[in-house]
Amino acid sequence: MAATTRLLQQQSRRYINTQTTKLPVASIPKLGRQVTRLGFGAYRVSRGTSKHELALRQALGAGINIIDTASNFQNGSSETLIGDTLKDMVSSGELDRNSLTVVTKAGYLSANDIEGFDNAKDYVQINDKSFHGISPKIIESQITKSLERLQTDKLDIFMVNGPERMLMAKNRGYSSTQLYKDLGETFKYLDTQVASGIIGGYGVCSNTMALPSSADHISLTQVLDSCSKPDNFVAIEAPLNLFEREVVVANEGKTISDIAKEKGLYLMVNRPLTAIANGQIRVLVNHALGTGDTEGSRASERELMEKMSTSFEKVSALESEMISELPLEEEGLTAKFVWGQVLSENLSRLSQNHFAAQHYLTQQVLPAVEKDIVILQNFAAEYAGDRTHVFDDWIKDYREVSKMKSSFIRDLLFVV
Repeated sequence: MAATTRLLQQQSRRYINTQTTKLPVASIPKLGRQVTRLGFGAYRVSRGTSKHELALRQALGAGINIIDTASNFQNGSSETLIGDTLKDMVSSGELDRNSLTVVTKAGYLSANDIEGFDNAKDYVQINDKSFHGISPKIIESQITKSLERLQTDKLDIFMVNGPERMLMAKNRGYSSTQLYKDLGETFKYLDTQVASGIIGGYGVCSNTMALPSSADHISLTQVLDSCSKPDNFVAIEAPLNLFEREVVVANEGKTISDIAKEKGLYLMVNRPLTAIANGQIRVLVNHALGTGDTEGSRASERELMEKMSTSFEKVSALESEMISELPLEEEGLTAKFVWGQVLSENLSRLSQNHFAAQHYLTQQVLPAVEKDIVILQNFAAEYAGDRTHVFDDWIKDYREVSKMKSSFIRDLLFVV
């Protein structure tokens, strides 16, 4: 672990030494802080992934001084990575903690998070595995966990995350009137945390605040009206990208950017490179794919297409080979191994939504392949006799090439 940390420190310093551009800054009016306009978004980062830690180190070393995370990001692992990294960088003299602004949030809850809380008062159920809560008790619990994971005694900014999700309650009736009332009670609790120095200020992060026509829209004006100590309400956060521009562009009336400026609120934006438009997730960046034959080189889209085509050919050949091995009366078994054809025919549809495709491949296709393989293994054990090894060799090859094919498809869909 220590050796890995030293290596990351060395890599980070080499990167930082090449950076000469001074980053533009913005002000958090009510806190009197200056922060870089670019921040480190920690939605997908997690402890134990060295490239995530390296990215954070390089960002901080290059001058970025604001981090945006949440208690539910990677089930808390995002905050843990940040806490570990900041502790090491501060202790080694690479970073002054007082120059850094850490923003975290809470609201999204798992089944573990709701244990011991009242489902009639503290949280609502969204679906079988998802819950949401903004009550003072829930927020207190989440802040305590965040402080522990971040290894700090103070959160610079704490945000109530996605309060509009409360309107999607499945276990009880829940209105917008109730939402603003509950936010008011939570803000009163957060005021006590500001007074005690546990948080510097608070705010709200919402995906629908800038969308008046949305069924689960929440009004920034009404949110602010729910707050009895507006000096403690310091920031808001909402999506902004090429597709989702409502934060700064409105068909009529004021934007939430206009309101934030009038009220002295710090406006943060998220999802700059991943948009939700027309009911689909759109990735707005071409990812670097794989590694080439030489150090630092990257596989081109054409190379990836060739690899994927080869994997399709291998799968089809293996499936044809298995069909010839199985008795004619085993039609049900032969019909299972047609994944080459299924994926080839659906490649265009899969390319329309990368995240849906990834879920389909990893959560449906590959598990189904494994299930079919088990059925084939049982058949071979019962009927193949001295030809069992033929099936074993085929299964090994089919399993390997199926995983490769799915991987190539996922990678390619990042750039189509």
